[in-house]
Amino acid sequence: MSYAIDKQGSLDLVGNSAEYEFDVGVHPFTRFVYVARATNGSVRLRVWKIEADGTFTSVGTEHVVGSGGRTRIVVFDNHRIVVVWLNQNSALCARGYTGTANGMIEGESVTVETTITNFDLVSVGVTTGVQQADPGTAIYYAYRHFALTTLSANGGWKLFLGSVLDSAAVYLGPVAVAGAGAGDKVTLACASLNENDNGAHPRKALTLCRDSGQIKTRSWRIAGAGVTSLATAAEAKPLGIGAAHGMSITQGNDIFATVFWPGASNETARLQLISLAANGAMSIYATAEIDQIPVFARLRHHSTDAAVAYKTGDGHLAVAAWRFAAPGGSGAARTVLASKVGVELPTQIRLTTLVPSDDDDPVVLITLTRAAAGTLRLVSWRLKKTLLYVPIGSTPIATTVKPS
Repeated sequence: MSYAIDKQGSLDLVGNSAEYEFDVGVHPFTRFVYVARATNGSVRLRVWKIEADGTFTSVGTEHVVGSGGRTRIVVFDNHRIVVVWLNQNSALCARGYTGTANGMIEGESVTVETTITNFDLVSVGVTTGVQQADPGTAIYYAYRHFALTTLSANGGWKLFLGSVLDSAAVYLGPVAVAGAGAGDKVTLACASLNENDNGAHPRKALTLCRDSGQIKTRSWRIAGAGVTSLATAAEAKPLGIGAAHGMSITQGNDIFATVFWPGASNETARLQLISLAANGAMSIYATAEIDQIPVFARLRHHSTDAAVAYKTGDGHLAVAAWRFAAPGGSGAARTVLASKVGVELPTQIRLTTLVPSDDDDPVVLITLTRAAAGTLRLVSWRLKKTLLYVPIGSTPIATTVKPS
């Protein structure tokens, strides 16, 4: 099977933003694209709909989330949105929204912690109750979970689990203090499927950080009942930049891809594939030296595929679909299924995806990039299968290209 990526629509946003002061998420059913960004000292939230041809249409009015700078966003399947940002006093704040076709309902702002210098944020979803009910059984959950790490100006970091309710109210807790409070450059990733643990349904997560000249990884089990540290590993190596992405092949079969720079030299980064046992024990089963430091997003609901965006060697924006080796498999640690280079010259990239329910349908990738002047650009891309059927025989007589 072969794949191709097409570049579709683009939209230049009005105003400038600094690095780390913007993020993007998308709602899978309405195709609403949510951009949270800081400009002129205020954090704002605006919505566009991504049309079938990849163009962006403005929806509703802009919301002022709060005052501050560094900003992240998560958008859940039930159309609840959480924006997390650092305010002008270095307090980490969060606010929930209820997305609708007619606009958004805003929840109250809550303070997560004070004197924070950095944070990371991932979507978790529902972690209790029946996750895959019998056909015809309707189960509704009035909340969604998210996880975030906070790095204190006083040293040390924590891992939080938060919730957003149907009302858009945000609640924080439980919390775990990680690694005796040591480390920085913390990156957080979460598996895509829940476990089945004696009737409970927690999710595995992984953190990557720098501490005393070492790269440290730690596995976690997170759920409304608690945040539990499972296992740790360390390597005596400097960490300049780190990234992590979680995937689930099947329920209980979770893997994580970590990328950190420098790799074997300053010219490459090291990709490591890590499998997690039921007790959280981590095993590195494949490694590779690569030329990219990617931003990750989900490409399938459960697989070893990932969407990535990165800067090429000459500084251009590129997007790609990567397939990672599965534990126990053979072949390369990473296979590039398709890639596409744009004209943008970003200083920073954010990435989100519209993952279809049918694996044969195209996947929409959405990048939000910042240029050196501070301007932001939304771009939509489409990953599609290009070869649907090849006749079997010594002399094929035809091929069929999947229609757009």
